[in-house]
Parts: sequence; C-alpha cells; structure tokens
Amino acid sequence: MKKLRYHLMLIIGFFLTTVLTGCLCYKPEVRPKTLPNATLGNPYYAKIEVFGGVAIDRHFFYHIKPEKSGLELSPTDFGTEYVSYNDLEVKGTPKVAGTITIELFGVTYGTNTCPGRDFKKVYTIKVEE
Repeated sequence: MKKLRYHLMLIIGFFLTTVLTGCLCYKPEVRPKTLPNATLGNPYYAKIEVFGGVAIDRHFFYHIKPEKSGLELSPTDFGTEYVSYNDLEVKGTPKVAGTITIELFGVTYGTNTCPGRDFKKVYTIKVEE
C-alpha cells in the first residue's frame, strides 16, 4: 500500500509540475517604454531590449520614418555569429528636425509548453534643433 501511495504521489507531482510550468508563458515585452529625445546634428544612442523569449531573426522587421533620418537600428554583435535580436541599438546622427518614428515587429521562439509570441512596439523620437 505504501508503494502504491508513493507512486501515486510521484505521478501527481509530475503532472502538477508539467501543468503549472505550462501556465508560465509570458508575453514578450519591449523596453524601455519611450526613447529619449534627440538634438539635430548630435550623435544619438539608445538601447532597446526584448524580454520574454528569444526573438527570431527571420521574423524581425522594423521601419524608421522618415527613411533618411540619420538613425539606424541594429542588433548587438551584428556581423558576428552571436547576433541577438533581443538587444537592439538605435544610433546615428539625426539629419531631420521634427519626429522620427521607429516601428518594431517580431516573433519569439516557442518552447515545449509555450507557443512563440508576437511583439510590436512603436517609438517616437522628437528631434529638436
């Protein structure tokens, strides 16, 4: 009887662990909430991080408007085999006054218990003269 109870407790413990682990699927979060403003003609640098999963490079897209704003977005360690689309850098020298908009779109890898999730973020940078 003790052996049966022991095995039953193991099975229940394994089942609960599996079920509860599956409930810990997080929605990806892009931080920071806002980017700092810029000054026309001065170098600009800001970091963006994606939390809650590993971003897939083939499913990562961005748009910077206006196109010839002078700013560019790139993943850290670009040009090496350890490129991370979870750690991004916005850098350059703003060439236009007004507003620069950066839109990010992406998907994270799934796991055995959680599907991959979409993320989207829009940043607005005000460029002052």
